[in-house]
Amino acid sequence: MVYDSSSELSSIARGIWWFVLLRGIFAIIFGLIAIIAPVIALVGITIVFGIYATIDGIVAIAQAIRLRRSLAYWGWLLVQGIISLLAGLFALFSPQIFGTIGGLFILWIIAIYALVNGVVGFASGVGSESSSTKTWGFVSSAISVVFAIILGIALVLSPGATVTSLVWVVGIYGIIFGVALLIAAFQLRSTTKRLAL
Repeated sequence: MVYDSSSELSSIARGIWWFVLLRGIFAIIFGLIAIIAPVIALVGITIVFGIYATIDGIVAIAQAIRLRRSLAYWGWLLVQGIISLLAGLFALFSPQIFGTIGGLFILWIIAIYALVNGVVGFASGVGSESSSTKTWGFVSSAISVVFAIILGIALVLSPGATVTSLVWVVGIYGIIFGVALLIAAFQLRSTTKRLAL
């Protein structure tokens, strides 16, 4: 019996191209919802997280109780489960508040990271031997620090609008990612047809 790798590839491509197509369509739909109705998208993401965290918390608590005699540090697992359960329930019962707090937390982390990265970049740029490397190091560090300051000011002056902007960025990413998946799906489909000939 002769092994035909092209027919196997054709059957694999035929089986998955529409999965890729569906993923692309859903990513584009999510991206459009995030841009058109960012609050609804944020609430939806928060509810999904709430369901996950609640289930994870219940499982961790049950596991901690079950392993309390055999696991020396079972109490830490119990605490982790309780925190996860409480976070999940808070997210489910107050998704808009939780989503806004989560969005603000992420944006403050980004701002702090950009500031620290910029300051460290200046310090490493000083020690650089090459003048062009030093210049680009200073420029990128300055951009990083300026971005951190602008983001910090925006978070202080208008936290809600800044979180909405974050959801828009995620929405734009979703649309771009979805279009890329659609292109990949149609390429897989054409490969299937070509291999079938």
